Amino acid sequence: MTKHPFRIAIESGASRGDFAKTFSPDVSLLAPMLTKPVTGVDAVLTVIGHAAKIADPVQFTYEFSDTKQTFLLWKGQVIGHTLEAATILVDDDDGLIRQVRVLMRPWPVSTLFRNAMYKELSATIPQDYWELGPKLSDMSTSRKFTTIALKPIETAADMVLHSPMLAKSVRGKKEVEDAVGAAHEVQSRSSYTTIIATPDLIIELFDCDADGYPMEGMWIQKLNDQGQINDLTVMLRPYPAVTVLRNRTKELAAGKGILVGNDYWELPA
Repeated sequence: MTKHPFRIAIESGASRGDFAKTFSPDVSLLAPMLTKPVTGVDAVLTVIGHAAKIADPVQFTYEFSDTKQTFLLWKGQVIGHTLEAATILVDDDDGLIRQVRVLMRPWPVSTLFRNAMYKELSATIPQDYWELGPKLSDMSTSRKFTTIALKPIETAADMVLHSPMLAKSVRGKKEVEDAVGAAHEVQSRSSYTTIIATPDLIIELFDCDADGYPMEGMWIQKLNDQGQINDLTVMLRPYPAVTVLRNRTKELAAGKGILVGNDYWELPA
């Protein structure tokens, strides 16, 4: 499979000038820590450049495309902790990148990443970009619910969840169902925008909200030999809304007696 030029530029350490040639002049970036898009080649390159340094070394683990977009899954390191992320690229008719969206997990490492980015960019990116925007006032008109859907797929008894909110994975079918169920009491119904399915992998991209604050998410589901989901990774953006989801879910989990222990919610001291 041919690598996307964005990936090639990151892996080869391309110069700023060469990297700029891959973008449309009106490119926009929906960054994981910001609630508003960054626009224009120069501004987008500045944000991506700082992100690449903070998450260095960046290792791409998977690349796939549909007719609309390219998905790059990757891992990085932030102060010695592993960061998982997905970069979604939309190209224009000339093959230039016109939109970049980045989702991340887990929340404790995303917090380290966000704080490091804030230190570098808060002087040039306005404060309201870093904060929660307005809530969605009317869900019936503010979000389009698509007809895209999958029939329910059986989950394996040894299923593992890599949550966008938790510092460690959740193991076991019942435990995963409890964790996902608690999050869904805060997270709204999802409107799916993309579903990609292969014999051993299902990718779902969706829009939703946390207590009325807009979010974008991705489910990455791996299937075992029996066609059951045995591994689920979830990534979300933007960070301020994910923080609302995390904090509300933590409160609900405490009341339900699930996800007990600080090691689920915080990095080791």
